Amino acid sequence: MDLEIGTVIGKPTEDKIQLVNGKTYAVQMPYDYFERLSEVVRDSDANVFTNDIPVYKRITFKAHIHYFKKWYNSPLKVDDLIQQFRIETPDEKLSKQNKNEIQKLNYIQALLTDEQHIVFIDPFLHTINDNIHLFHKMKEQLIDQNKSLLVVTSRLEDAFVLQSDVMKINEDGLKIVETSENTVDDKEVQNTKIKVKANDKTIFVDISDIEFLESQDGKVYINLDGEKFMMETTLQNAEVELSSHGFYRCHRSYIVNLHKVKEIITWSKNAYSVIIDNHEKSKIPLSRTKHNEIQERLITL
Repeated sequence: MDLEIGTVIGKPTEDKIQLVNGKTYAVQMPYDYFERLSEVVRDSDANVFTNDIPVYKRITFKAHIHYFKKWYNSPLKVDDLIQQFRIETPDEKLSKQNKNEIQKLNYIQALLTDEQHIVFIDPFLHTINDNIHLFHKMKEQLIDQNKSLLVVTSRLEDAFVLQSDVMKINEDGLKIVETSENTVDDKEVQNTKIKVKANDKTIFVDISDIEFLESQDGKVYINLDGEKFMMETTLQNAEVELSSHGFYRCHRSYIVNLHKVKEIITWSKNAYSVIIDNHEKSKIPLSRTKHNEIQERLITL
């Protein structure tokens, strides 16, 4: 099965993901693409699982499993699945189950389905660690069944929960997320990318993609695509390192990428904000003494 990236982002590109049986894929993309992705993969021979799980709350957990087993004609045993996924009250109606218990139905159905390609959308969002461990056990079984597993997340850190090899989809298409494990730290990387931390992994992000940096509790974070990543540096050192790339220290706690600035708002005589051109329209404080200088920098950018 080939996932054409152009159909997901809504613009022409030759990028695609070829889903091969027995392989797993982790992809991070903006939430805005989720609905389109779901439509694309549902039109193919894939089974899509989201956090919005359609269930009949008047029947029991065990009855749901029996229904899936019969529907897909699966050889897996119901009692084995109940034990594996630690279903404590299998004879209780789903109306009395919490969302973390109901989420396990997705994992069970994925094992029972006869589809060869399984797609999970944001499975680690607001879930508990026990369910993440169960998800990984399910993943191993899917591979043993020679099925492919595509996990799509809105947060890059969640993609790394699945595996170390991660891809990213944005308006520019598909690319591999560079980490210290798959990237040579050469001069070109040093000039165009910067090291940050994501889920205890060191990754490289394009400097041009950074929207702004902020200092919180003595730590420096970069912001891009609605996510924060920690830099092992000080804001002062980051200012020196990034100044030649069009970044500007607009406040004692913030550095902005001037290429990402949409407008400057005057709230009162002494209160200003820089508006970042992103989905959240982030409002970054602007020091009164920096108001004139940043406008000059924007004009000459």
